[in-house]
Amino acid sequence: MLHEILLALSGHRSPLFDHVQIPGRLAKDKAGATGVTELVSPSEAALLEPIGRLARLHRLLRHHAQDIAANHESSICRAVATSIREKQLARFQQKILIVESRILAQDATLVGAYDIVPLASVVCEFDEWHCLMEWLWKTVRFVQPEAQGESQSQPHQACNGATLINYLREQASTGFLEIEMAAAELSGAAETAWLRQLSSWLVSGKLPSHGAHDFFIKMSTDSEGDHVVFSKDQQLLPTFVAPQTASSILFIGKSLYQVKRPMHKPPIGIAVDGAELATAHLQQLTSLRLPIIPSQLTSAVSAIRVSLFQNILQILLPMDSIENLLLCLRRYFLLDHGDFAMALIEEAETELQARQRSIGRFGQQDPEKALKGLVINDAELQQTLTRTWKALARDNGDGDDAAEYAAKHLTLAVSSQINRSSSSNSLHDTADNLPRHLFSDALFPARTTLGMKLDPPLDLFLSLRELETYSVINAYLLAIRRAQVKLSELWRQSTVRRDRLTTEYLKMAPELRTRIKTRTRQSRKLWATCTAANLLVCETAAYMEGEVVKQSCDEFEFWVKNPTCFADVDGSGVSLGRSQRTDVAQRDPETLAAAHRAFLAALTHALLLTDASFTKALRSLLGNIDALIAFISQLVDIQQKLDVEVEAGDQSSYTVEEEQRLALELDRARKRVDSDRRSVINRLRQLNHKRIGSLRYLPRTLNGMSDFEPWKGGGVDRLLMKLQFAEMTDDGIDVV
Repeated sequence: MLHEILLALSGHRSPLFDHVQIPGRLAKDKAGATGVTELVSPSEAALLEPIGRLARLHRLLRHHAQDIAANHESSICRAVATSIREKQLARFQQKILIVESRILAQDATLVGAYDIVPLASVVCEFDEWHCLMEWLWKTVRFVQPEAQGESQSQPHQACNGATLINYLREQASTGFLEIEMAAAELSGAAETAWLRQLSSWLVSGKLPSHGAHDFFIKMSTDSEGDHVVFSKDQQLLPTFVAPQTASSILFIGKSLYQVKRPMHKPPIGIAVDGAELATAHLQQLTSLRLPIIPSQLTSAVSAIRVSLFQNILQILLPMDSIENLLLCLRRYFLLDHGDFAMALIEEAETELQARQRSIGRFGQQDPEKALKGLVINDAELQQTLTRTWKALARDNGDGDDAAEYAAKHLTLAVSSQINRSSSSNSLHDTADNLPRHLFSDALFPARTTLGMKLDPPLDLFLSLRELETYSVINAYLLAIRRAQVKLSELWRQSTVRRDRLTTEYLKMAPELRTRIKTRTRQSRKLWATCTAANLLVCETAAYMEGEVVKQSCDEFEFWVKNPTCFADVDGSGVSLGRSQRTDVAQRDPETLAAAHRAFLAALTHALLLTDASFTKALRSLLGNIDALIAFISQLVDIQQKLDVEVEAGDQSSYTVEEEQRLALELDRARKRVDSDRRSVINRLRQLNHKRIGSLRYLPRTLNGMSDFEPWKGGGVDRLLMKLQFAEMTDDGIDVV
């Protein structure tokens, strides 16, 4: 019987224990379950029960771990399964051999008088293994559930490497010593496999050749298929990797990928020893002790990032290129260059008027062609942008480097509905809360976006998601500026605000004079509404552009152009490799990118773009202002036509009915503008009460690893005080 027990514990089948069931294990067969207990006494059967469970657990563990090591897609899970087989189960097998050798050697602790081996003594030798084997069985079923693991044709990947690492680190603090030791050992195997994946990315800029799907860095192409895009998958990120560290890891690999591209060669006279640098970086990773401590990993990644910047990145991506890009973004996306906004609005209006005339001309002759003309394409939008650049060059003369860069790289195209994955480290991910297409149809009937061709290596500093945020801000500011221009033009049109000369007025027929008096009296409410709306739009534009955008950009520009000592910026105090420019104080691109993300998040917050109620109310107001101006133009045209008919004595009933209809629609549009204007002001009041004290600003954690502090101006209270004048026009105005 002892021989049968030891063979069963070693993983062989035995009729003594086939009736033993394991929790969570479906019985495949019940052969041998009957008649076996008749061979032993009840006391022996009770002693054999835990041994039988242990024997069957060993057999199941060995087969299941072997299946995981052979078929699982995750290299980390395979490493853990291999560690279970080669270390944990090997120790158990060694324990069996030790017990057997002690029996053969007639050890007094096991063998009694007359060479009798008490069964209870043998059972007690394996008491410490029951809890551990149960936990190991639970672990392998966590990696790959048993029901799917039995099917070789359909392997099941129940968890990924990051999930398993997090599970093992959690199990290492359960309070059971044997489980803690086993979990720590398996966690070390899993983290070693993860470090192998990480080293391929941090040292050579390549995704791991084995198990790349299990690594948290993912590679894809942009919508045009021209550029490679790297992003983070948060589901594959172990918990010991801080968000800032993950962002640094992404940045380092992207930088190495850009460096190894054929178009990016170091300048002549600059020697970069790639092998020496890779060796230094690899030493940083091999110096990490297991289990990985988050602070140590952060320090190692930070040291690699500093070394990469000191030896390569400040050559590949000089500060002048970043400053030129920031200047271009400020001028043309944030409308710091006001002439560009005015020229673009003017060219857009010219294009729309030309299309309306074309549609009217072809409407009767070729309706199908006229309908096709309603759709605007990217080529027409790009032509509009080209005419804008020509108008600016004609008015302002030769531009600077930023203007030339903008003319070469800026694009105006129909907005796409593609949702890009975020590759930046934004704790609040403010970009997801922005109204991406709410204001994009302000210039043209179709949704259009001002974009930029972002060529490498500038994408190390500015991501596509951040560029989309700039496009949203640009559409937002352009919509407000356009409404301001359209309302101001009403006072410049003599046909809209004209007053009849006295001599001409006296010569008019009494009916015509009465009609003009009625129109003048009815237009007072209209002009009061237009004045209040113009005040709101003008003051809002002045606040957004003149205070928020200007002050925020000035603060960020000052921080960029006045760096502190390089070692102080990084804060790691570690430098690898040779630095050929240590005398120049310059921040590395990732620090600049982290500060830029904080700047952009604070800017969108200060511009009230993150408040959905305000942006919806403002967009409704701008749309109703367009409708109001259109009705004013139509009503003036029909009134002029009616005046001519009255003077000629040939008044048409259709013209009179059309005037009445347009007057009614105009009054409704005026009331809608008043209602929306009140909604905007009320929402501003609510925001003024809501954003009190520190709530006016985003949390400091948005800055990440940088020491940049975004601009913290006042709230909207000063804007509200300027708008109090508009409230005086509200009395006596009804809203429908």
